[in-house]
Amino acid sequence: MNEAVQSVIGMAKSKKRILENSLLQYVTRAALASIFIGFAIILCYRLAEPFFDVKSPGTSFMSAIFFGAALVLIMFGGGELFTGNTMIFTMSTLKKETTWKDTVSNWITCYAGNIIGAVIFAVFIHYSGLFSEKDSSKLLMSVVSTKVSLTTTQMLIRAILCNWLVCLAFWIPLNVKGDGAKIASMMLLVFGFVISGYEHSIANMVLFALSLSVSHPDTITMAGIAHNLITVTIGNMIGGGLFVGGLYAFLTSKKKEKAPVLLLEKREASKAEIAAESK
Repeated sequence: MNEAVQSVIGMAKSKKRILENSLLQYVTRAALASIFIGFAIILCYRLAEPFFDVKSPGTSFMSAIFFGAALVLIMFGGGELFTGNTMIFTMSTLKKETTWKDTVSNWITCYAGNIIGAVIFAVFIHYSGLFSEKDSSKLLMSVVSTKVSLTTTQMLIRAILCNWLVCLAFWIPLNVKGDGAKIASMMLLVFGFVISGYEHSIANMVLFALSLSVSHPDTITMAGIAHNLITVTIGNMIGGGLFVGGLYAFLTSKKKEKAPVLLLEKREASKAEIAAESK
C-alpha cells in the first residue's frame, strides 16, 4: 500500500502544480470530468429507458452496467473530479506533502469546474433533442424526482457510502498491475455504487442540469436540487476524505520511535546493574 500512497501524493502534487500554473487549464479539466459523466449517463439511461417503460426489474442493472466508463474516461482522459480529490488531497495533506490551504483551494476550484461542465453538457443535450419527447425522459425524471425527495439523513448516508466506494475505485487500481485489471476494478466498483442507489454529488449535478434543460415535472425544484447537492457534497467529503483518504493514511503511517529519554534511562539502568555486579 505504501507505493499506492506515494502515487496518490504524486497525483496531489501534480494537481497542485496545474492549478498554480493555469487556473483555466485546471477548470477545463474539471469541466471535462462532468462532461465524461454526462456521456456515461446518456449511454446508461438511453439503454435502460425501454426496460423502465415496461417496468422491468432489469432497469437498475441496465442503468448501472456501463456507468464505470465515466471513471475510465476521467482517469485516462485527464479529467478532474471533486469526489476523487477529497480522498487524494486528504491523504497527501495528512502525510504533510500538501497543506490544508492547497486542499481547500483544489476542492473549491474543482467543484466549480464540475458545475461548469455539467451546465455545458446539459446545453448540448438540450439542443440535441435527445430528451425533447417526454417518453424518452421518463426514467431520467423519475430518478431525479426520487433524489430530491429523499430526507436529509438518507441523502447524507447514501453520499458517504457512495464516495467511500467511488474513492476505492480510485484507490484499488493503484494496487493492481495492468491497465486491463485497473479498468475492470473501476467498472465493477462504480457499477456497485450506481446499482446500490447511493448519491454522488457530481453525477447528481449532471442529472439535475439535464432535467432542468428539458420539460420536467413540478416535483423537480431548485430548492430540492440545492438541498440534495449541499447535503450530498458534505456526505461525499466524509466518505472520500475520512473513510478512504484518512483511513489509509492512518493504516500506512509508521510507528513512532521510542523517545530518546526512555532509551537513556535504559542505558543508565544497564550501567548501574554492571557496576553492582562488579562490586
